[in-house]
Formats: sequence, structure tokens, C-alpha cells
Amino acid sequence: MPNERAAIIGCGSMGTAHARGYQEAGCSVVALVDPNAERRTELGNAVGAKRLYEDPAQLFGEGDVDIVSICTWPTTHCDLTVAAAASGVRGILCEKPLAVTLDEADRMLEACVQNSVTLATGHQHRYDAQAVQAREWIEAGRIGDPVYFWGHCSLDLMNNGTHVLDLIHYFNGDAPAEWVMAQTDVRSRFRGRMNHPDMPAEDASITEIRYANGLRACIEMGEFAPSAYQFHLYGTEGQIDVNPPGGPAARLLSSSVLGWEAPELPKVNATTKKVVEFVNAVRTGREAACSGTIGRQLLEVIIGAFESSRSRALVEMPVNVKDFPLEDLFGEPQG
Repeated sequence: MPNERAAIIGCGSMGTAHARGYQEAGCSVVALVDPNAERRTELGNAVGAKRLYEDPAQLFGEGDVDIVSICTWPTTHCDLTVAAAASGVRGILCEKPLAVTLDEADRMLEACVQNSVTLATGHQHRYDAQAVQAREWIEAGRIGDPVYFWGHCSLDLMNNGTHVLDLIHYFNGDAPAEWVMAQTDVRSRFRGRMNHPDMPAEDASITEIRYANGLRACIEMGEFAPSAYQFHLYGTEGQIDVNPPGGPAARLLSSSVLGWEAPELPKVNATTKKVVEFVNAVRTGREAACSGTIGRQLLEVIIGAFESSRSRALVEMPVNVKDFPLEDLFGEPQG
């Protein structure tokens, strides 16, 4: 029975959730890294980890782990992933968003390829029962040819928006995007918002995307978007709602059935399923379901959306932008 040694960098709520996932997958959580001594000690006691570090360099210097989870702020993801890949691990699960710039994402992917490391991006909502059901309906042709997908949520593109975008991609079979066009409201110039204290964040945004398979999608985020985490998926023969207000987790309206179809779905822990799937990918040497490559594709759409706002034009793929355009939209840093 495999018993990989896992390490977690960042012992907050997501790091704790990763630890439960590793235990479910049959791994031993042997090392934890967090600058907060109380937090790393508390999680260490809960999972039996004996190696507790303040600095990731201490972990990488000792080695002797097979898998690393990076559950830290976005601006740290690149350097931590590159260092972890060079330390001899077999797999890295990096929380979303994969990176802040496309240049960073490319460095991460290159380091993992060079060191034969499986890299995954932490988008757990792909494993929600309602998301899996919606994709099964789409693949079975229950709504005919997909035409238009609309997703919305509160907060900003680099925060909740990464999950909204990821599910749009997931429902569309992870087809690549062709172009993106967006408008971004930055009047408040938020910095340090919610669980991204190291990032700027827009007030609101509307992003239109066209995919290579012809699907069009719209993502609304922020102050003026419907705040619930919901999706409305339209096809030539029907409609799917995911997380509809006051309704079932997923429902289908199809030309082949009279009225809404809303099956009872199992309760699942999506984060645990995400970690278990990642561990299985490492064990078998295959690409993870939400790979680093997919994480980069998602980041490319977000960077393209900010670049569209900056240039006031449609942006075609590939996006040849190496900086983070939202910083330019903010203008001079606030004192």
C-alpha cells in the first residue's frame, strides 16, 4: 500500500483541508511550514507531523518528502513551486490561482517538466457533485450543442473568479479559449482583499470569452454581479442550472423531458476528492485532472481580460503579456 510522505506549506484552512485529503489518500503528512508557530503546531498535533518549519527553505533543504501542497498567497506560488520541484518531490499541488503572471506560470511548468514532477492546480469545485453531473449531462448531449455559458459570483477574478472560470472550462471539456474581451471597474483600488492580502482586486468585471469549439461564455464578478456562485448553461436543446437560488444543486431542462429534471446528488468533500485525485495522478505518472497546464490556461484568460480592459480591445490567444495588467489599471500605488 503506498504511503507517500506529504508536506504542506501554509497551515490555514486550505492547508488543513489538504491534510485531510492526504490522510484519505493513504499518505503520511510528515512536514508542515508556516510562519505562525501556533498554527503549524496545532495542525501538526492533529495530523501527527513531526517536522515543523517556519521557513520553506528548511523543508527543501532536508528533502525526504514525495508530495508538497502549496497553500500560500498567490505571489509566493512561483518561487515555492520552482524550489519544491528542484528538491526532489514527485508531485506539487499548488492552490489557485496558479501564479500572478504568465511568465511565472511558465517558470513553474518548466521546472516541473525538467524535474519530472506532476503539477496540479487547486480547483476543487470540479469535484462537486453538481459540477460532475452537469458535465455528464453536457457530454451526453442532453442540452444539444452548447451555445452560451454564464457564470457569476462575488469578489474578483483572481479570487472567486478563478473558480468560476475553471468550471466554465470544465463544463466545456477544457477546450482552449480563442479570444477574450472584458471591462474592469477599479474605482476603489482594493489591496489586500479577503484571502489574497498580497494582491490588488477590482470592484467588478464582466468578461466575454469565445472558445475554439465555438462556445461563448460570460463571467460576471464583483459588486454588481449576482453574488451567488451559480452557472446557467444554454444549449440548442436545453438548459442546465448549477447551484440555482433556492433550488437543487443541479437541474436540467431538456427538449426530451417535460419539466425540470433534478436528481438527488451525493454529498462530497470536493477538496478531499481533489487531493485524492492528485495523489493518484502522482502514483500512476499521469497528468492531474486539473493540471498545471490547465491552471496556466485559466490564468491566460484572466490576464487577457485585464489586458483587454487596459488596451480597450479584444485580446486573442495566445496572450503575449508578461506583466500583471491590473496594476496598470490601478495607476500609481496608493500610499
